[in-house]
Amino acid sequence: MAETVGTRGTLENLVEMLVRVPELADPAVRDQLIEQMRLVLRRTLRVKRFDDVRHEMSSLVNTSAACSGGLRVLAAIVAEQHVGDTSAIHAAVAELSPGLLSGPDRDHLRSLLSNLAASQVAEAVDGLGGAEQLYSMRTWRDTAGAIKIMEGLPIPDDGVPQVLAFASRLSELLTGPIADGLRTWVDTVAGGLGVDLAALVLLRGGAGPLPATAAPAFTPPSPRTPSSRRSETRVVGGGVPIRNRNFTGRSELLDQLSEVLSSGAQAAVLPPTIHGLGGVGKTQLVVEYLYRHLDDYEVVWWIPAERTATVLGALTQLAETLRLTVTEDRQQTARTVLDALAGLRVPWLLVYDNADDPDALKPLLPATGGHVIVTTRNPEWGSVGRPIEVNVFPREESIQMLEGRGLHMRPGEANELAEKLGDLPLALEQAALWCRSTAMPVSEYIELLDSHSRTDLLSESKPYGYPVTVTAFVTLASETLRATAPASAQLFELLSFLSGEPVSLNLLSRGRSADVTEPLRSTLNDPVKLSRVVRDLNNRGLAKVDPAQRIQVHRLVQDILRDILPPDLARTTLRNTQRLLAEANPGDPDELGGLDVQAELGPHLDRAQMIYGDEEAVLKTVLDHTRSLYMIGDYENSLRLATEAAQEWAKPTDDPERGPNGLATLRARSMMANALRVLGKATEAAELARDTYDRMCASPRLGELHEFTLIHANQVGHDMRISGQYGDALSFDTASLERHRRVFNATEAYTLRAQANLAVDLRMIGDFPKAFEQDRDIANHWEDVGGSDPRALAAYINQARNYYGMGAYRAGLDWIQQWREPLAEALGAGSSQVLLAERTYAILLRKLGYLDDARWILREHFERTLSRLGDTHEFTNAAAVSYANVLRQVGGTYEAAQLFDETMPRYDEYFGVKHPLTLAAKVNQAILARAMGDLDQARALSEVCYAGFGEVLGDRHPYTLCAGASLASDLALAGEHAGACALSEKMYEVSQGSGGGHEARGGGEHPYLLMRGINYAHDLRAVGRTAEADKLRRTSLQALREALGATHPEVEAIERDERTEGDIEPPPT
Repeated sequence: MAETVGTRGTLENLVEMLVRVPELADPAVRDQLIEQMRLVLRRTLRVKRFDDVRHEMSSLVNTSAACSGGLRVLAAIVAEQHVGDTSAIHAAVAELSPGLLSGPDRDHLRSLLSNLAASQVAEAVDGLGGAEQLYSMRTWRDTAGAIKIMEGLPIPDDGVPQVLAFASRLSELLTGPIADGLRTWVDTVAGGLGVDLAALVLLRGGAGPLPATAAPAFTPPSPRTPSSRRSETRVVGGGVPIRNRNFTGRSELLDQLSEVLSSGAQAAVLPPTIHGLGGVGKTQLVVEYLYRHLDDYEVVWWIPAERTATVLGALTQLAETLRLTVTEDRQQTARTVLDALAGLRVPWLLVYDNADDPDALKPLLPATGGHVIVTTRNPEWGSVGRPIEVNVFPREESIQMLEGRGLHMRPGEANELAEKLGDLPLALEQAALWCRSTAMPVSEYIELLDSHSRTDLLSESKPYGYPVTVTAFVTLASETLRATAPASAQLFELLSFLSGEPVSLNLLSRGRSADVTEPLRSTLNDPVKLSRVVRDLNNRGLAKVDPAQRIQVHRLVQDILRDILPPDLARTTLRNTQRLLAEANPGDPDELGGLDVQAELGPHLDRAQMIYGDEEAVLKTVLDHTRSLYMIGDYENSLRLATEAAQEWAKPTDDPERGPNGLATLRARSMMANALRVLGKATEAAELARDTYDRMCASPRLGELHEFTLIHANQVGHDMRISGQYGDALSFDTASLERHRRVFNATEAYTLRAQANLAVDLRMIGDFPKAFEQDRDIANHWEDVGGSDPRALAAYINQARNYYGMGAYRAGLDWIQQWREPLAEALGAGSSQVLLAERTYAILLRKLGYLDDARWILREHFERTLSRLGDTHEFTNAAAVSYANVLRQVGGTYEAAQLFDETMPRYDEYFGVKHPLTLAAKVNQAILARAMGDLDQARALSEVCYAGFGEVLGDRHPYTLCAGASLASDLALAGEHAGACALSEKMYEVSQGSGGGHEARGGGEHPYLLMRGINYAHDLRAVGRTAEADKLRRTSLQALREALGATHPEVEAIERDERTEGDIEPPPT
């Protein structure tokens, strides 16, 4: 933030006031303060932490001052925590924050608007209240002034500042990077300006249709008023069950639940846990509460919670509905939506239905801000939330429920049936439906229950805590179906081996060609027959069918049915289930997609014991689903499933698919390595990947030319690059590509993937022209297939990286501008490929002198990457260094130094002190140290880097040349001109050896060669070789003017007789 001396003094005064707040002496209180600020502002807060309260408050105040509303939020939270007078703090904040926007946020908006014509802005201005000045062309000649006018406009009743409404409206009128930038800017500043998530959703009302998975959509009317806000913003979806119109009783439990939820802000921290045996009506109780209190909430979302994968899926759908950032990493998306809910200033309710493991689910519960309800059969939840136990019906409610169903009953039979069924609501409901659908008198049904309850089998197999007759009614239904409706019986039995979540009829239809027993097979192949069977199960009360044509059998009924099936029939049914799921499997998700179908398959794999199947198609289904989890960013569950499969399949067996070196086992290990790598366990991943590759090569069934061996080999080369073994990776991937071409077609996807890895290797060793040729070949192929194919787009982005490495900055910028937006549309804004493309785009902008634009893009890129991948990931640290580089160039040296202080220890720890990425970052740190006048640190770093690069990459690598040029500048500044001249000469001559005109640069030289010529000219002059110096400077400067433009910051610095700096921006590995 640009600060005057007066501002700095006031900031220091505010720090002093905060230091005197006694509660803030406690580090735990400061932790809570920073976390609360992050939740309210809904943006990243990069606060450097200190044990000392003064230093930490100084860091927090400076960070807050850079965020719109940040100081006001800080003061408000401190006032809540402090029992004393905070008026002085509020006064200081008012003086420091006279406008709505912070300086950096205002500058960012100004930079976004600076390239727009007044005509483009006019339509967005239309409708702003009191904005007469903004209709004048003269006003918009001063963009910053126009923004300040908008900041001063009155805030409407909806609470959204007009400057925010203007930016949002303008983003919808435009397309391309500026529109994206405006939307991101609105998201970033909204929280600090007091705009809650619901209002933000309303603000985006014209952004186009909601995703198809988000139901139901809402369309806010216009004009908006505060009184109409609730009906406008309510979002009800996420699988909320249909209301049971025959709901009976439970008044005391409903009152208890309402009291617990309304008892205070701790409701989400200690959520009510509705617990009890299966079938007692836990879910029905919550559904009834939800519909009775629907008007109390703006957002209601129902989350099937038995598996973390389904929880992540439901939270992703909620994020899409609220138009939050959705990334390919579902864990990150979940954190985004939970943080957003915590800062949402409208009432919301999340229901986690049928939760199992508290430890697995607790990280996916909101911390605060609204209401959460958990239903569970697991008593361990009693220690997590506030337990509400649901038991069987009181007898009078059982009788009330039966009498309300229109059954043929004599006096006393309702009481007798309730006695037989132990007052269990599920059993009573299904008995009533059975009797009504079959016109069976209740007296006859009671006799049948008695006859089925006398068997020894039922006594042995009944679930703990249930009367024998609970098992009896399921047995009765099963046997009756087998005798009278065998197709219904087989589907009923098959559903007991699937998840308790609703099963779509589409999924059953996808499995229609499976080799299952008759008459089930014929039923699956005939939509009319299938509908008839589903309707039969629904009418008999054995299953429920929702409007989305999904069928669901209660978990208790599933458990009982599985227990009472004769062993042979159970084995047959399990085999039918496994074969149906295998047939429904859409196949390799890399080549065939089908991620929506995979999301449907996932919940059923465990219940159907797919890992324990003995057929190849069944094992392949497990592997394909494991890969699909990886592709959607659910790396933890991908690792879990791959690990469970690998451990089970590695057991000794004669099956060639399984055993320690079986194909399925090795493929599962390969997927384990992939997940471990992206989860930050690179060393463990590399060891597992290499061991798996060696086993594949040694396997008589596989060998080094087997398709799966070749596919897995790409991981081995990648691990070599991650560890800094660029030369070894190049050798390995060169041989691997040749083997790919022997096995696959030259243009097959697997071969092109291997070729892309080779191109990465070439970039890492600095041979950008050869990498360019490889990527051009790949891009040409995918262009023939379709230019919008994600693989084509990835190749195009790689070409932009090659342009950068070759110094063809203008060509690279023109190229990436053509493909950035299609890439984001194809993969989503949160994709790691899109994030990496943004970094490349910003680096090219920086190299062409567009420093302000590069600064804001790189700041946002760093914050998103940090949030997405964590602070230890290669991409996050590269983002930090790129941001530090541009900060140095725009004068933000203090913030850049802070970034390096935070980042370099991670490079040293996670990559190693001699890793090329660590050394590259230190070259940039040395350049910054020179800019800040710390010549000793700069020289020490340069010496380490020059020697280190020479050792690990060789004397001619581009990074070595950058480090050498850096050291030459250190020698020159130290007055060691002879040494500086000798080293500059060497760097210049070696650069010339790999230089020359290139078509990508319009026939010109690499700018870094020309810049080294400028530095060499400085050193020649210093040792008295003036004529040589003048000639070299003249020719180098002219060539740089032609390459970069006469107004480029580097060219202007040279004309001021300054030395040049050659920083390093390593491409991703």
